[in-house]
Amino acid sequence: ISELAGQYGLFYFYRGGDPIDAQMAGVVADFARLRHVSLIPVSVDGTVSPQVPDSRQDAGQSARMGITHFPALFLVDPKSKSFRPLAYGFMTQDDLAKRFLNVATGFKPNF
Repeated sequence: ISELAGQYGLFYFYRGGDPIDAQMAGVVADFARLRHVSLIPVSVDGTVSPQVPDSRQDAGQSARMGITHFPALFLVDPKSKSFRPLAYGFMTQDDLAKRFLNVATGFKPNF
């Protein structure tokens, strides 16, 4: 994950007033911090979660990306301007790490 962190970042779209979204915000923030992955949290309801105080307000990004379910976590490649969904709803850090590796590597086996 550390090697891939230089190529990819994360967009986390959430509702600040929703308890599940707030809980996932803490998981995502810790995951990004511990693994040195860039994170851009985006509040879709205007309420900033204390777990991600540096959140941006949704200015149409979620609609342009076709996101209709929250919370939503996306893997982003800034160079190619591509993005792929990582998770919708709640997920543990262990599951998130596995999903990150699978999506970032195109589900290639690592042996």
